[in-house]
Amino acid sequence: MVPSVWAMQRKRDLTTNKVKSHKARLNLHSGKQVYGMNYYKTYAPVVTWFAIRLIITFGIIFQWALRQVDFIMAYPQAPIEEDIYMELPQGIETASGNSKDYVLKLLKNIYGQKQAGRVWNSHLIEKLASIGFHPSLIDGCVFYHGDVIFMVYVDDLSLIHISEPTRLRRI
Repeated sequence: MVPSVWAMQRKRDLTTNKVKSHKARLNLHSGKQVYGMNYYKTYAPVVTWFAIRLIITFGIIFQWALRQVDFIMAYPQAPIEEDIYMELPQGIETASGNSKDYVLKLLKNIYGQKQAGRVWNSHLIEKLASIGFHPSLIDGCVFYHGDVIFMVYVDDLSLIHISEPTRLRRI
């Protein structure tokens, strides 16, 4: 059984710096080691800084369109690998009044889970391949298809559209 923790944030207006909303997200408490959990498969590859600088430099020189995308709630989109049970979060009450007698079975990955980044990366790579994207031979987090290049960094994605008729060869 894995402990849970609330992650709280305040969103501010950029012009006035006043708090405009509050955000709460339930996470696994990653700071605690839990007996029986597999923490050996946690590595999630990310694009190298060299590849980012190189592709952005090409984009500037050749005036290609560059966009950045942040996947919202990326980790819960990937299928969970194993059964994980989490303690009820603080502040949740049960009908019997004793919340220590109950647990939650996770149906999706959530933030704070040690394997979530790797599972999300595998899921994303599988989906990109299914729509025709190919990984670069130099950097496994750079994908291309036709005149589009994707660079994957955890749950962020930068993409470039090549505006010239030149197509990419396998690099």
